[in-house]
Amino acid sequence: MDPSKAQPAKVKEPRRPTFACYLAPSQYGPPGLYYHGQRQPKGDGDPAPFDVWICSPIECLAATHDERGDNHGLLLRFKSPYGPWRQWAMPLRLLKGSGEEMRGELLDMGIRINPDGFKPLHRWASQCRPDEVVVAATRVGWHRVEEALVFVMPWRTIAQGELARRITFQSEVAGQDEYATAGNLESWRHAIGRLCSGNPLMVLAVSTALAGPLLHLCHRQTAGIHLVGDSSNGKTTLLEVAAAALSDTALVLDEIGEADGKEIGATVYALGNGTGKARANRNGTARRPHRWRIAVLSSGERTLAAHMSEAGKHPHAGQAVRLLDIPAKRAHGAFDLLHHLADGRAFADHLKSEVTRHHGHLGPAFIERLVAEERDLASEVDRFAQVDGFATSRPLQGRAAKVLALIGLAGELATEYGLTGWHEGEAMAAAIEALHAWAAGQGGVRSEHEQILANVSGFIERHGDARFSSVESDPAHTPTVYNRAGWWRDDAEGRTYLFSGEGLAEALGGFDVKRGTEALEVAGWIVERDAGARSVRVRINGSRRRVYAIRPAETEEGAA
Repeated sequence: MDPSKAQPAKVKEPRRPTFACYLAPSQYGPPGLYYHGQRQPKGDGDPAPFDVWICSPIECLAATHDERGDNHGLLLRFKSPYGPWRQWAMPLRLLKGSGEEMRGELLDMGIRINPDGFKPLHRWASQCRPDEVVVAATRVGWHRVEEALVFVMPWRTIAQGELARRITFQSEVAGQDEYATAGNLESWRHAIGRLCSGNPLMVLAVSTALAGPLLHLCHRQTAGIHLVGDSSNGKTTLLEVAAAALSDTALVLDEIGEADGKEIGATVYALGNGTGKARANRNGTARRPHRWRIAVLSSGERTLAAHMSEAGKHPHAGQAVRLLDIPAKRAHGAFDLLHHLADGRAFADHLKSEVTRHHGHLGPAFIERLVAEERDLASEVDRFAQVDGFATSRPLQGRAAKVLALIGLAGELATEYGLTGWHEGEAMAAAIEALHAWAAGQGGVRSEHEQILANVSGFIERHGDARFSSVESDPAHTPTVYNRAGWWRDDAEGRTYLFSGEGLAEALGGFDVKRGTEALEVAGWIVERDAGARSVRVRINGSRRRVYAIRPAETEEGAA
């Protein structure tokens, strides 16, 4: 029965002044938050009580703040006249001024607010002092609470035991329609998952979406593929199938070629680095840059390199391994096995229809299993990257192999957990096939990049002892270094070579310093730098010198 239509219940007279929330009609009026006040008469009479309905029912469950003790807020629970109870972790900053931003979000979610209740609602929220405190996550993804990993989504927290109650998602925007669900996991597996089987690109696309939650567990920032194929061949359908699998840690970009070719390269780098630009607050102090770990799945009619070249930009190897160009030309458009459908177009149309009815369940179910996973998944990626089909001695191809091994592992884990309906080994086979297709399409960009790394590595092997010395050595008590190329410094991560500008120019073997440092940065060999530069100033023997901090041991770890 609708509480607003129930017979008013007699509730206990409150101590005034106070706020009170009633979930059913009472002698004061309809359900909602009330302010019970009293007016002092002009004479000597008794105070006159008064009651103001402020808004629909709303309660404050807990105070919130992030892991650093910042971003304080309130966890609110409320109910519109026509919908179920909802929760929102509201940042306290929305109470600034008149609280108009808070009211706007509540109104969007169906809360009714008395036009005369604006100030009382603002005062109620400002005075809330709940006993319980929960951690407020301001980004979707993995967080550590009490030495355990939890995965926060806007509408739920996935964790083992009671930890899910200790952390919630907090955002200035309360509505999260992009995380909607339809159907259930079993219906997805039957209507979509089983149709992926026998279609390597479909398996690869879904596995890429599932790879997002694995990134943190495998110590990587991104994994991405770019499906390249003719218009209307089914590429977009692959993206829709993947997005239906998981929509919170996968960035799906349809027809990326419509973007400005001059900006694509920088965008690919930014996605791979996982860190936004540092900016200043209004008061001039530094604001923490946005950070992310994300799986990227895009499509287009041309490779990223071709699109950049048209815009006059020279593509570099780092972009090629951050977002892998995978041909999407199969037996029937982007598909191989049509199951019970007549042709590729009919198959794509059927999938598009099914995706609208079954989505949003596979990803959370996958994460529920990951929070209990005890295996070292980073080691699993390394192990798969060395199996037949992935193993290679070429550094950049090795990086691509690790990206696709991680994607394949995501699909294999989901299959092992009983979530996909695929055959064992099908996801990894699709990843290996994708690697071979990517490698076949690579040319000069790859060899130029690898040649730069080989030149620097060879220079260090030949001259690392003779033309470098420790930054901590005393020149008066160590042999003279002739034709010095730089210095070295040891720490827990290994030996870093601090090249002088002249030394690096020689080590690059004919490549200019700008192009060389681009390749070194992409490979992850530049391990220290000043803002806006690829070099760094360090103090050596009493004077400050600008050097390039290079650690070649990162070759196989150049994950991006």
